[in-house]
Amino acid sequence: MLEPEKRIKTKKQLKEWLDYELPKYGNNKLVNMLAITEIAIVRKHQYLLRKTEYCINTNKRILGAFYKIRLFKLQNKHALHIPPNCCAKGLRIMHLGPILMNSGVVIGENCAIHMNTSFVAGGTTNSAPRLGNGVVVGVGAVILGGVTIADNVAIGANAVVNKDVLEENIAVAGVPAKKVSDNGRKEWNKKAKQEDK
Repeated sequence: MLEPEKRIKTKKQLKEWLDYELPKYGNNKLVNMLAITEIAIVRKHQYLLRKTEYCINTNKRILGAFYKIRLFKLQNKHALHIPPNCCAKGLRIMHLGPILMNSGVVIGENCAIHMNTSFVAGGTTNSAPRLGNGVVVGVGAVILGGVTIADNVAIGANAVVNKDVLEENIAVAGVPAKKVSDNGRKEWNKKAKQEDK
């Protein structure tokens, strides 16, 4: 769970987080309001998650219960099990699909998570994963136990991460996951910018 100083605690922070995150999912107001596309459902989830977090963190119990019920109903329908106050600002859910997250998980800023991923306690302890900023988690990846993932690490599809990844901006893959490349998220961003030119 995020440290208290990294949580949404004011209306200004809530607006700032929503203004930062929601445009990543498109701005078609009618489609988003009706939640008729995959991206609109994910956008609605993000909105409800952040509103729920704000209410929890500011002890708005009645309003918080209202948002929590709406959030949990949507999460159960689409198997998006992301507890409040686990993900820092800039979370990007790449596709609608199952995501399972232990309530003790910490996800850093600007992380991207694909579907069919799990962030769970491992072995006999309740310790949960801690991801740095800018981490990308590929389809089907599993991150087990109290592992620490450094900033801008790219975790490959179907990887099983059961040991710390302390080197920044690399790619890991396999079962168990190990370094496969020096091309982490920063390198991906550079390539994307070059292709846009």
